[in-house]
Amino acid sequence: MEEGGKFSVKSSYKKLEELLILEDKWNEDEKKAFGDIWKSKAPTKVVAFSWKLLLDRIPSKWNLKIRNVLPPENSTRSVLCGIEEETSKHCDKVTIVWEKVMRWVEIYFITPPNLFVHWECWKTGGRTKRIRQGLSIIWHATIWGIWRVRNNIIFNNEELDVEAMVEDIKVLSWRWVLNSLKIPTCLYYEWSWNPNDCLSRK
Repeated sequence: MEEGGKFSVKSSYKKLEELLILEDKWNEDEKKAFGDIWKSKAPTKVVAFSWKLLLDRIPSKWNLKIRNVLPPENSTRSVLCGIEEETSKHCDKVTIVWEKVMRWVEIYFITPPNLFVHWECWKTGGRTKRIRQGLSIIWHATIWGIWRVRNNIIFNNEELDVEAMVEDIKVLSWRWVLNSLKIPTCLYYEWSWNPNDCLSRK
């Protein structure tokens, strides 16, 4: 609450930061990332999820295991790759998804294992403010899309389909961009073909 008893996102963020972020744990770039992530135009619940992901507070199998929520006999392997333990870091299948999304938006860098560096690479990838805003929405859509597929595999016995996952990310990000950024009409096929062109329109 702000002075006067009014609610604001800023005051809530500062309260959460005090509770969850230890000042001596994060360097300046990481602290900045926590602040920057809330400026994204993606849906609030998605931004909140991404924030928890950076904090490694999502209910991954590894986190559930160390909190004694997951029974000892249950596997902690990622349902996406079936090899590595499921943590907040990328597994091989997730890296493939990111590479496909990167080719789509024409950003090229080696996918870093550190999500703070990953966010920074995306955030600075555009030449204009609107493109940077669009790229940050796509970053959130990718994080959210991967998590949704993971949950559908676990709870609905769905099969992993990387191409379908990437297509879903394109649809999600297109909808979010149309809802939050003031850009001229951009049809889905245009977005799917070249999102930078849509984001560059005046």
